[in-house]
Amino acid sequence: MLLRHPVFSHISAVFPRRCLPRSSPTSVRRITSKAQDQHTRSTLDDYKDIDASLSDIFSKKRGLPWGFSIYRCSYKDESAWNRLLQHLREDIESDLECNQRMDLLSRHQLVINDDIEKFNGATSHDIRDHFNVWVADQLPQIVASPEVLENLQSNDNYGLGPQYFLGTRYNFCLFVDDFCLESLDLFKDSVCGPVVKILSKPWGNLTPQEREYKIHPEWHDGETDDELEMVGWMYIRIHSYVRWFDTLEVPSNWEAYYVRPPMMIDGCSIENVEEERLASLRRKS
Repeated sequence: MLLRHPVFSHISAVFPRRCLPRSSPTSVRRITSKAQDQHTRSTLDDYKDIDASLSDIFSKKRGLPWGFSIYRCSYKDESAWNRLLQHLREDIESDLECNQRMDLLSRHQLVINDDIEKFNGATSHDIRDHFNVWVADQLPQIVASPEVLENLQSNDNYGLGPQYFLGTRYNFCLFVDDFCLESLDLFKDSVCGPVVKILSKPWGNLTPQEREYKIHPEWHDGETDDELEMVGWMYIRIHSYVRWFDTLEVPSNWEAYYVRPPMMIDGCSIENVEEERLASLRRKS
């Protein structure tokens, strides 16, 4: 069991609620040219860690994409899966537009893993197994030189893996199960909308024997009733995709912002997605 002390005092700095919706009235968007210039300079600081990772020409080749790998683990509803992907793409573009970072859109590439034979009903441990293999296969293709690859492979970074300093794309991925697909409808009237699961590769793999645990009934994963138990994944809102990608360009931020499911960071607060699900079901009944 892996434990940590929660650090939440700086959440609002990482996930600020400062963007106008795309449908904001034109009159609200009218600002003077001088103010616009100041705002532009300010917003260009957004997603600076994505910028830094894309500019890392010493470790990685030029022109590489950014974006998560996403795994489909539920095959009950084809329409819901397609809606979720569409929702995700629209939110990414809206976020970048809102923060005046549309320059990042052309380099965004979502890696979609959709194979019913491999991933139907897959657990977080199964997904991590596959993601580990994908990352290992990617390393020779993305590093700047054979010398860099040799250096990375000779340094396991204290068990965190040779990819640890190569950024979010090679340390974290998303996966979607029944709960996530159901959230499209259950959470559609909430302020922040549906959720996906985000998984940490550096958290490590459990042995086949260690994976045979009974999940505690009050939590969505893990075997104890300790809120500090780390289970290797979290819930995130779809709309916060870009913000999370930027935050996790510094992989150690995972420990700082981790909350055990069904708890979830939402803006500058901690929410319980299970309670939100039950409340939505009560409203519908």
